[in-house]
Amino acid sequence: MSSRIQQRLGLLLSGIAILAGINVVVWRYEQAISSGEMVLLQLAPVDPRSLMQGDYMRLDYQLARDVASQRARQTDPLALTNQYDTLVIRLDDHQVASWVVEGNPAQLSASERRLQVRQYHQQWLIGPDAFFFEEGTGELFEAARYGEFRLQENGKALLVGLRDSQYQPIGQVRGRW
Repeated sequence: MSSRIQQRLGLLLSGIAILAGINVVVWRYEQAISSGEMVLLQLAPVDPRSLMQGDYMRLDYQLARDVASQRARQTDPLALTNQYDTLVIRLDDHQVASWVVEGNPAQLSASERRLQVRQYHQQWLIGPDAFFFEEGTGELFEAARYGEFRLQENGKALLVGLRDSQYQPIGQVRGRW
């Protein structure tokens, strides 16, 4: 086999492997969206516009603020820079999550769930810090009060939309691809 044929075959196989990897990632996200439990996290929207990125809303979660406040009293904030943790959350009748401070992730009650969080540079991260939306629809998203997540059993959460104070979805709800 000539070296030219080997190079082409190598490029073809590399391309197939890359496409297969991308498809696996997309499939995992689709599984998370379709099988995950809907959970709402109270949020505090900030700064609804970026000239470089288009229309978006910066997100901050009340639960992350609660964790930061509690953990700052317990530990030296400079000692922790990249830490992962699993919180216990309790869901109310509207699926809004609240933190169970003394909860045990290994022993959950029927209304409790696990939620994975990460500390990065003295800030606790739960979900993305931005939600992008179609240009010109910013006023619609000013009503956002909750981030809508799909929560997996292991505690991983995926932001899928925003909801208003009446727990109604804001904007178009995406169907499956």
